[in-house]
Amino acid sequence: MKKIHCCILVLLLVFTNVMSQHFDKNTVLTKGTTYYMFGDNVKLREAPGLDSKTLVLLPIGSEIKILDMMEISHMYNGISSPWYKVSFENQIGYLVGGLISIYRHASHKDSNTNFLCNLSEKDERVFVNIRATSKGKVIDEVSVRLIGNGSFQFKNIGHRGVKQLHDILFVDNDSESCGVNGGKSYVFWDGTTLRHVANTSEIGDGGLYHHHSEYIFPEDKDGRENVVIYKEEHGELKDEETEWYVTTKQERNLTWDGEKFLPVNYREE
Repeated sequence: MKKIHCCILVLLLVFTNVMSQHFDKNTVLTKGTTYYMFGDNVKLREAPGLDSKTLVLLPIGSEIKILDMMEISHMYNGISSPWYKVSFENQIGYLVGGLISIYRHASHKDSNTNFLCNLSEKDERVFVNIRATSKGKVIDEVSVRLIGNGSFQFKNIGHRGVKQLHDILFVDNDSESCGVNGGKSYVFWDGTTLRHVANTSEIGDGGLYHHHSEYIFPEDKDGRENVVIYKEEHGELKDEETEWYVTTKQERNLTWDGEKFLPVNYREE
């Protein structure tokens, strides 16, 4: 019995580590871990290389297991991506890592709907590409530019009490350097459409200034029914000798009309 409990604990720790892992464009997929296909009808090949024989086509969302990473890479969507040796059902083959989803989250509203993501790069800008899928088909997709240090997590917190929404997804950007903007990029899902609706900021520079913004949803702590609270705080050191630091704050109650926050210009007034 103790051995069973230990095995369960190990599996939970591995799963938790994968789901909480921070990714960037250079992250290596974990050997022995299960992932899911971001691409559709992906060719599982007999050997690592585009000229190799195709064993089978993998539909989007297919479950694979990483067996090993090859030394050979392929440029895919602007990023140098290694080939991986993987297992799919009873077959072993090779595919490019850029076609694999680095996260998968199920919808809190519909168990048939899953959210997948991978990365691309264009003009030295890195994007998180998000797909909403159901029963092996892509329903909608959206791309969100990475900010901060280029490392991120992808999360789903459910609708959080916002009417008309099924799920609130966000890209949580890392920023551990002074003067580098982190924050979150929010994507709303209403069952048919993915909308990148807003970004928040988390930035500071050694006590010289800081800027922070956040959204508080109805089911969050300090949330209010039928409104989304937007908070923004800005601080700046005016005089170092006297430690004169000025902080300004604003707070707005917003409503979601199904496509956007109202009032539209809430961050400009």
